[in-house]
Amino acid sequence: MSELPEGIEPAPIPDPQDSALGIVLRRRSGGGFDVLLGRRARHARFMPGNLAFPGGKLEPEDEPGVAGAFARCASRELREETGLDIPPAAWKAAGERTTPPLYAVRFRTLFFAAELPEGVELPAAPPAPQEIEALEFMDPRAVLADWESGRSLVPPPLLPILRRMRSDPATDVAALAGGIAEVNTTEAANPRIEFVAGYWVLPVRTRTLPPASCTNVWMPGGRRFVVIDPGSGEPEENARLLAVIAKRVALGDVVEAVVLSHHHRDHVSGAGTIASALGVPVLAHEETLRRIPELPAGVTERRLRDGETLDLEGATLRVIHTPGHAPGHLAFFDAARRVLIACDLVSGLSTILVGSAPGDMDAYLDALRRVAALDPKLVLPSHGPPLPGKALATTIAHREAREAGIVAALGDGLPRDLTTIAEAAYADAPKAPAFLRELQTRAHLERLRSDRRVEKTGNSYRLSKR
Repeated sequence: MSELPEGIEPAPIPDPQDSALGIVLRRRSGGGFDVLLGRRARHARFMPGNLAFPGGKLEPEDEPGVAGAFARCASRELREETGLDIPPAAWKAAGERTTPPLYAVRFRTLFFAAELPEGVELPAAPPAPQEIEALEFMDPRAVLADWESGRSLVPPPLLPILRRMRSDPATDVAALAGGIAEVNTTEAANPRIEFVAGYWVLPVRTRTLPPASCTNVWMPGGRRFVVIDPGSGEPEENARLLAVIAKRVALGDVVEAVVLSHHHRDHVSGAGTIASALGVPVLAHEETLRRIPELPAGVTERRLRDGETLDLEGATLRVIHTPGHAPGHLAFFDAARRVLIACDLVSGLSTILVGSAPGDMDAYLDALRRVAALDPKLVLPSHGPPLPGKALATTIAHREAREAGIVAALGDGLPRDLTTIAEAAYADAPKAPAFLRELQTRAHLERLRSDRRVEKTGNSYRLSKR
């Protein structure tokens, strides 16, 4: 993605759809409850391979708008996904959460809890393996231990609930449901969103290119952590970010620095405010430091160089200079966990804009190939949700296919102007704004010119005759 040009309206944060889920409990000998978790199918579109509570969105058969619709939804989804039958009246309300705006599709989810009747067993196999491929009652302590060590995947909303169950092993379902409701209320205000242990994230509203509406502020580390790309210029958003940082500091961690991946304003607009409030320096590549607005008095800056490491007492990040989208663009690689904080190398919502100078398509593709060679397992972008490591190769293939379309548009050897070439190359994306198609096309054409495959005369381009 990139910063929002004048004349383009910011994208709205998507409205959430209504949904419900059921937390099914089974008493454990010695006190406390085990909880039913399903492993989402590994080819599922949403959260593949993650452990999850059974649930889904409200359907017409749940009678939306009629009292009890969410409880009916929880019962129906439980039956469809697990084969278990818990009547709507048996559920205890356990609060609600709304999907953060990392995602293009969001849900307002009501949580419910109920104890599985004694003597009822799980089916031999899940009835809907295309959604849930395995079911198991699990000890919250074991689930958290596996997640913290990287052995299992758990969606962020489940983690504070499991932590509550670990620290407060209630034996009364109503009391536990009330505790979960408290957790959900707290998390709604100042969420602890973690896809990887120690890697907190908060999406903040920024002036970024649609379809994105927010920039992800990643906060990776161990006992020390950094704040990457606080890009909002809105006081309310910066107050939210500072509240989440304070929540982490209250757990004993220490803020080391504000780190900037590049100079675009949807990544740097809050940098001075956050660094000044925290009393920490701003770290970035020298090409970024010379392009950002002047920092407040008292805020120091330090250059980051390709190949240096940030030791955060529990996580070590290698700094990788990845120009192309911007001259000073940086990515950060945790080799021990095979996690790449890719920033604007890739997006979880669309493609990355590599426009005219100072963008450089040749450098961008080279940067993608270099980080892909690191073989990350998980990629954390600045816009949209986490991506699998293969997303880097997919992005390279997409850009190469688009470039092939540009060459095809010039295939007859006749000169054509930028607008005509862009319309042909982006015929499959008619809703993309014309100026964005042209910026991206120009970047590819300049790359082809540097390779002497295309020549330019005036405002027209044609394939070279060599």
